[in-house]
Formats: sequence, C-alpha cells, structure tokens
Amino acid sequence: MKYDVVIIGSGLGGLQCAYILSREGYNVCLIEKNHQLGGCLQTFKRNNSIFDTGMHYIGSMEEGQVLNNFFRYFKLVGKLQLKKLDENGYEIIQFGGREYKFAMGHERFLDTMLEYFPKEGKGLRKYVSKLREISSSVDLYNMREFSGQKTKYLEYYAVGIDNYLDSLTHDMTLKSVLLGTSPLYAGVKDRTPLYIPMIIHSSYIESAYRFIDGGSQMSELLAGYITENGGTILLRSKVTKFIFDSSSLKAVEINNAEKVEGKYFISNIHPKAMFSLIEKAPIRPAYRKRISSIEDTYGIFSLYLAMKENAFEYINSNFYVYKTDNVWDGDNYTKKNWPKGYMMHISPNSKNEKYTDAIIVNTYMNWNEVKHWQHTTVEQRGDSYREFKRQKAEKMLDILEKDFPGIRSKTKAWNTSTPLTYRDYIGTHKGSIYGLLKDYNNPLKTMIMPRTNIPNFFLTGQNINIHGVIGVTICSILTCAELIGMQQLLNKMRKA
Repeated sequence: MKYDVVIIGSGLGGLQCAYILSREGYNVCLIEKNHQLGGCLQTFKRNNSIFDTGMHYIGSMEEGQVLNNFFRYFKLVGKLQLKKLDENGYEIIQFGGREYKFAMGHERFLDTMLEYFPKEGKGLRKYVSKLREISSSVDLYNMREFSGQKTKYLEYYAVGIDNYLDSLTHDMTLKSVLLGTSPLYAGVKDRTPLYIPMIIHSSYIESAYRFIDGGSQMSELLAGYITENGGTILLRSKVTKFIFDSSSLKAVEINNAEKVEGKYFISNIHPKAMFSLIEKAPIRPAYRKRISSIEDTYGIFSLYLAMKENAFEYINSNFYVYKTDNVWDGDNYTKKNWPKGYMMHISPNSKNEKYTDAIIVNTYMNWNEVKHWQHTTVEQRGDSYREFKRQKAEKMLDILEKDFPGIRSKTKAWNTSTPLTYRDYIGTHKGSIYGLLKDYNNPLKTMIMPRTNIPNFFLTGQNINIHGVIGVTICSILTCAELIGMQQLLNKMRKA
C-alpha cells in the first residue's frame, strides 16, 4: 500500500492532520495501534457509565472565540454535544479550607477574585492584563499568519509562572489560588513557563464546556470526515518498524508484517517512543540526545466512579482540591500522605440532566510506584497490581467521603487507571499525562518543531507547542503547513 501521507497515531493531532491533508486532496493513511481512535479523546463504558480517558472539558467555544474558529474549519461546530460550565464558577479551587471560584469572562473573573482578595487589586489587574496580552501575542491563536520575525511569545517561554506571580503579589494564598489549576499542565515550580498556564487559562476564561456523553464524539466525527475525503484509517495496526533509504523515510511496518509506503510521514506518538522504533534512522545524534534528555510530565492515578441512578446530583463545576499548603507539592508525596490533592470532573449525560452517572477523580502518581509492573501487559499484571490499585482507590474514596459526604454510598462501582494504563493505551513515555515537560530555564531545548532533519518526516501532537485541544490544534496547523503552506491553509480556515 502506498499513500501521499502516512500518519502514525490517531490522537487529536493525528486526526486533525489527517483531516486537513485529506481535505486538501492528499491520499492519507492514518494508523492506530488500538481498536479505538482518539488517544486522550478515547472513552470507555463501565456499569453503563461513560468515562473520558483524558479530554474532560474544552474552552473558547463560543462565536468568535479561538477554538470555535478552528472547529468551524473542522466541521465540528454545531455537531458536538456540549454543556457550558457554570459561568460564575467553572473552576472551584479548594485551598486552606476555603473555596475560590473562577468565573468566566475577564472582568467577571477579576471582580470575583477581588471579592476574595480586596487588597490585591493591583496584582490581579496585572494578571488579567497579562492573560489578554499573551493570548493576543500568538499568531495562530488569533488566526494570523505565523511570522518568524514576531517572537514576543518566546519571551513568555523564558519566564517562570511561579516567578511571575511573585512579582504580582506577596499574598501566598492568592498565588496558590491562581496556581490552583496546575494539574491541567502538570506544573513544576522551577520549570513551568509563564506561557503555558496563561494560554490554558485564557482559553477557559473565555468559555468552558464539557462533553455530554464523552469526548470520543470528536474523534468519531473527524474520522467520518477523513474517510469521506478518501482517507484510509487502519485500526489495531501497531507500527513496529520505520524503514529508511539513504536519507528519507520510505515506509513503516505494521504488526511485524505489512508495509505501508508513503511520500510523507507524520508521527503523532511520543518522541521517545518513536526513537525506540527508529534506532538506525538518519537522525542527527544531537537531536536525538536533546529530545531524549527532556524530562516528562507527571503521571496520574484516576478513579472512575459509576454512580447509582438518581443518587449524586450533577455539579456544573470542576474541583481542584488541595490537602497541602503548597500547590507545587502534589508529586512530592509519601505512601502515608498521598494524595496531596485531586481534581474532580463530574460528567453530564444526555439521559439525566439533574444527576450524574460518572465522576472522574485524578491525582498525581509517580512512575516509581508502578515501576515494579513495567514489563507486564494490560490485564496481565497479577494480583499484587490489583491490590495496589484497590488500596489506592479506597484511600481516595475515604478522602472524597470527607469532602462530599455520602459519595461512597452513592457509588455502585469503581475502576482505576495508573501511569501504566496511560503508557499502554495512550502511548506516552512512562505514562506522562502531558508528554514532554517544557522548561523556562532552557526553552529552546524543550520546544520541538514539526520539521525534523529527515526531509519527509514531521512531528505533531502534544509534545509540539503545548498540550490541550487548542495547543494540539495549533500544532496540527504548523505541521500541515509544512506541506500545504501557511498562507493557503489559514486563508481557508478564516473562510470556514
């Protein structure tokens, strides 16, 4: 089989690249190792409840907002089943025994924060101003043609979010609240650039929506459009080898058997996982060494609660709950004090608006906790692993019961996942939730561009640019522009 473009990995980046290029007339083949498309868009069903694996909510989906503009091109606007989160508190940060709500809209957010911190007006106004400044500085975020001469956004990569907040306020509670959503980017105090949390916050502060009945609807829609455009999708097809000629990529081998040839190739898999398949590739040693040396973001432990019918009322907010006075400390735990906090997502469903049937709770988990089972496979990890997960789930449920009294009795069943689950299903290195860690101390080292030194081989996905729906979408555009041209692609997107 031979194609114009072969794309490895059907996460959002791979799906979007396949959609763009098939729409532009390229003969595209999208290869996925699992039986289900979507990467972090995948959902699964247990006890008649639908659970998202990673994509819990999206931002900037209203008319004229950034994701709405992009999704018009992808024919997703009006097709997705979405529920808008509470405008007065789409995020609820529980810190120091008190709740703090993030309201939608810059001015409403500012007014709400001033009610909590009336003496911090100067710092809060600077924070909101910086949110607007950073979001307006990103060319593709605003559908402007990318200009190599405009590098203002690079300045935000070279400043740490922790240091920036120190320049705004001496109130450590305010600082902690503004950092309260750091699990969204697996923040690290002495690593995380200002750019990442501000772009993410900018998106959600405009508008925030949950998927009704799960995020896999997005991958299903995109897959339908890809096949309508003449594209090919191969499921249960694991890439086991990359085949090169003297200087370019010629084909990939799937399932240790069939070869798929292409003129161009795009990898949507974790770069470190990719390197394990291309040991003899004509990749510069310095490039391989640089990427291999970049740290990964943390892994997570997830508890999936299937709720009894008409038992737990739906709450239209996300919760970020801290059991520590240091929001940066989530990964620095012992067996005794784990977890130091969690984020909780309550899923809406189409059958019952008043009650939820699915709750997802995520908390940090270090790779070392599951390293003992790293050479095992799914459903073959043994009784010790099942007992490990059971103990973690019970401890998590004990904490939830204190914060949400009665939640145990309203739960009919639960399931769990660990970094091993993410490694095996999503393909991230050591189960890292957001891939490679960006570092403001050395931004150029940790920023990866779509183009490689192999002329017909490109990268896409959350490890390029930033993670999340908007970050991955921007990256998909950057990747496809290498083949199509940025001006032509943006012109079509603006007209959509």
